[in-house]
Amino acid sequence: MLAFQHCINPLCAASFDVGDVLTSCPDCGNLLDIDYEWDKLPVPKSLREFEARWGNRRNPLDFSGVWRFRDLLPFAPEKDIVTIGEGQTILQQSAAVGKYVGMNDGGLFLQYEGLNPSGSFKDNGMTAASTHARMVGAKMAACAST
Repeated sequence: MLAFQHCINPLCAASFDVGDVLTSCPDCGNLLDIDYEWDKLPVPKSLREFEARWGNRRNPLDFSGVWRFRDLLPFAPEKDIVTIGEGQTILQQSAAVGKYVGMNDGGLFLQYEGLNPSGSFKDNGMTAASTHARMVGAKMAACAST
């Protein structure tokens, strides 16, 4: 089990299968988070592997700015992944903000998340949430937004 749910309460620290449908820790009622057995994950030889995937426009998983890194998010089988092409946002150099915070010229880049399909940074998290919902067989899902 490379991915698992764990209780964020250090006094409880219970763990559960990532495929269990849970909204809180059954033992203590606190929030759950997803964690990974990082020492068992394959380490990419280079970031170029992810860059090469991005060039494969025929595979939606490789084009996604989230799922092209799926080796580092091993909680769902590829057949369950839900994507709308999120994460294809650009980095923009921001000399003025960099100068304001005391950085050298050209040292600060900001990511413009408004270029996501829905215009929101929330697309990046919702692709994982929707994937998990599909993986556990959810018939409906809801997302709160402002």
